[in-house]
Amino acid sequence: MSTTHPNVDKKLFTSDSVIGLKNPEKSFPLNNDVGVLKWRLQSTDEALIPLTINCWPSESATGCDVNIEYELQEESLELNDVVIAIPIPAGVGAPVVGDVDGEYKHDSRRNVLEWSLPVIDAKNKSGSLEFSVTGQPNDFFPVNVSFVSKRNYCDIQVAKVTHVEGDAPVKFSLETSFLVDKYEIL
Repeated sequence: MSTTHPNVDKKLFTSDSVIGLKNPEKSFPLNNDVGVLKWRLQSTDEALIPLTINCWPSESATGCDVNIEYELQEESLELNDVVIAIPIPAGVGAPVVGDVDGEYKHDSRRNVLEWSLPVIDAKNKSGSLEFSVTGQPNDFFPVNVSFVSKRNYCDIQVAKVTHVEGDAPVKFSLETSFLVDKYEIL
């Protein structure tokens, strides 16, 4: 789903994939950042997930052994500041972490184990975290995931910017960001 700025001609965008002003007499402010297009994907189709997460808690004599894995599905993406947050039961203390790719932090105030990975890309497309803690298998859900990327999931590009009158090229800057609004594994 895409949303355009209120001053953008929605019909022109829909028919020609061109972002143009509804009223050419008005302009966007110069030297200010203005978001003119927002695109959002909301789906339960797992084939569209750029990063898969598998969480496998199994009961043991002392509680649960948990193995959690990630795998980048869209290898052209570079995900930055990835945080995979796994709930930990309240009052059981810190989990005992075994093998880990990346870093982890136990936040006892929020009862969560945060697994942090600075970059997930084609060179670092999979990894795992193993830990043990007192609890039941359902205690470790929902797992929440967050990340940012400088490359769009849909690979939309700005080809050029021109004046409304005369089609003369205009210098422009572009900032692309792809971020997670809500990504839960239930």
